[in-house]
Parts: sequence; structure tokens; C-alpha cells
Amino acid sequence: MPTAAAAEGQARPNPAPSASPSPQPSTTAEEGNPAAAVAAGRGGAGHLLWEGDGGSVSLLNRAQFRWTNEMPDSNFQLPGTAGPGVAKGSFRIRRAKTELTGWVYRRELTYELQLSWAGPEPGTSTTSPLEDFILNWDASKNGRFQIAVGQFKVPLGRQELTSSNKQEFADRDLLSGEFSRGRDIGVQLWGLLGQGKVEYRAGIFNGNPASRLENDNDKYQYNLRLMFQPFGDVKYSESDFESKDRPLLAVTGEFESNDLHHATNADDLNTRIFGLDGVFKYKGVFLFAEYFWRHRTPEVAAAFDSNGFHAQAGFFLVRDRLEVAGRYAAYDPSSLLPGNDRKETGGVVNYYLSKHNLKLQADFRRLEDDSRNQKTKELRIQTQVVF
Repeated sequence: MPTAAAAEGQARPNPAPSASPSPQPSTTAEEGNPAAAVAAGRGGAGHLLWEGDGGSVSLLNRAQFRWTNEMPDSNFQLPGTAGPGVAKGSFRIRRAKTELTGWVYRRELTYELQLSWAGPEPGTSTTSPLEDFILNWDASKNGRFQIAVGQFKVPLGRQELTSSNKQEFADRDLLSGEFSRGRDIGVQLWGLLGQGKVEYRAGIFNGNPASRLENDNDKYQYNLRLMFQPFGDVKYSESDFESKDRPLLAVTGEFESNDLHHATNADDLNTRIFGLDGVFKYKGVFLFAEYFWRHRTPEVAAAFDSNGFHAQAGFFLVRDRLEVAGRYAAYDPSSLLPGNDRKETGGVVNYYLSKHNLKLQADFRRLEDDSRNQKTKELRIQTQVVF
């Protein structure tokens, strides 16, 4: 029968945060979560199910229930409708996920397993519920030098790295899926330096969609991300629940190189991305902006640039309870083709019952595709529960 660490008079283990990418360890329940003892994962704090001499297991579930009403313009017809311009509403379980986290054999050796029950996220397998499986070794035992192996989100794009249950809107905007591929299989070196003010991440990955059995060619994808947060931990969480008596600021530079030449029989791309992002939180104000510069070189066709940016701002009308926010996103798929920009403009009203753990969201957005002269509007109402 395992002996609890607490019974031995030892300190509760301080599991390394998820490699994808909670900035700091957590061993106490997140406010609003009734768990008495927790370990940190991408979704948040998990309920401690078991802890013994050889490890621990914590459990977290989350679900998003959504109704969407799509309203196309008069020259576009949605599938299953009577004609162009006819709106269509749909109910959907957008996400339903289970997360297991803990430590094994050594307190500095932690793991995270996340499964999705409501369909695959971008970049993951369509035949397996596996999203994340990470083994993380805190070699420094103080968070400064850590090694993560497995399947997880590559370090590119703050909005993409922020868990889906900690978004200010019902979902990420169009820029995130275009420039950030999501999950892949590989190795990442990462850590926190300068009393937690500097976070670095450097990784090498297959460069193809996650859950593949092997690399698609003889090259790898390389990522580098460096973040500076001078006033303290700026969590990968949208909205401002953290700042109290001081502002929080984080600025980041990042790079990705992914050469897919010879991966398929098509004109495969060699892609380089440089990115910048910044986030500011203070007294209920949340500001966020991100820019991507992307250069792509096909095997045969001419090289081109493809840049994009998004900006988002939110404010609590009633602190930690009622919030409004707006955002704008746009990108150019190719510098060789004029008049083909894609854009998104939106606003949201959020009512939080227990911060991100239990909330109701209603957002409205307009999507524009200049190349097709098409505009579509969407109204989304969503409730989320984390338990």
C-alpha cells in the first residue's frame, strides 16, 4: 500500500508546469476550483486523485457547449440551406477533454496526458483521441532548465498556446489556425530565468501533423520563443484575473523554420515565420496583440510573403464577473496575389461565475474573404465548465 508523501513529512511535490505552456508550477487549487490539492496542466488545476511514493495522478475535465448561427451574405449559400443568404443555426459540443497530470518516480519528472472526446483539434489525429502526451524532466529542479518530449503544442503564437478554456472569446480567431499549426511530436528545451522574468523555449519537431507514425521527409521543424515579463508571471490566460496592485506585461519574439520540400508529390513549401506578441493586464484591462511575418518558398513556383496580425482588448465592467471585449485579425495569404486578404472583426460579452472554470459567452464576428468577395457573420453563444 503506497505511503502518502505528506505522511512522511515531506513537502508536496512541485510538478513542473506543462511544456505547452503554463509558465510556472502550481500546487494549490486555482481560485474557484474546489480541489484541495492539484497539479498544473494546460487546462488548469486538476483534482488530486492519488499520490504515493512512486508518483501522483490528478484529473481535470472540461467541456464547451455552443450554439452558432451562421449568416452568409446574399451571394453565398451554406450547405443544407434553401438558397444564398439563408442563415443556419447549429448546436455543438465544441470541446470535451480529459486531462491527467502528475509526477512519476521522481518529483521533477512529470507527465501530462490529454484526450479529446468531441473530435480532433487542428494538427491532431482523426482516428485517435490523443492530443497531448508529455514527459517533462526538470533537470535543474528549480524550473530553469527543463526537457519535454512527446506530443504537444509547438512554441509559436501566444493565442494558440493559451488553452482553449482560457480564451476571452468563444474561440481563437482566424490568424491562430493559419500561422500556428498546433501540436507536433518532438523535443523541447525550456525554462524560466531571472527570477521568472525570462521564459525560453527551443524545440525540434517532425514538422507534420501530430500522431503521424514518422517524419514526412528528411528535415525537421525548428522553433524558438523568448518571452520577457518584467513585473511577474503573465499567465497564458486571456482576460485579467491576475493583476491586483501592479500591472503585468509580457513581450515575446519567436521563430519557426519548417522545410516540407519532398514531403509529398505537390509543390511543397519551405516556410520561415518570425513573430512578435505583447500582452498587458491591469485592473481588469486586458490588451493583446500579435504579428507574424511569413516567407514561403515552394519547390517550383515563385517565393512569396504572407503576413498577418491581430489585436484584442477587453475590460471588466464588473470586476471578475462581467466583461466586454473586441478584436480584429487580418492576414494576406500571398504577396503575389492582390486583393486576397482575409479578415475577422468581432466583439464579445462574458459573464463569469467562477472565472474561466464556469462562464457564459456570447460573441459576434464578421469574416471577410476579399478574394471571393464574401462576407459571413456568426453569432456564438457558449457555456464552459471545468471540473
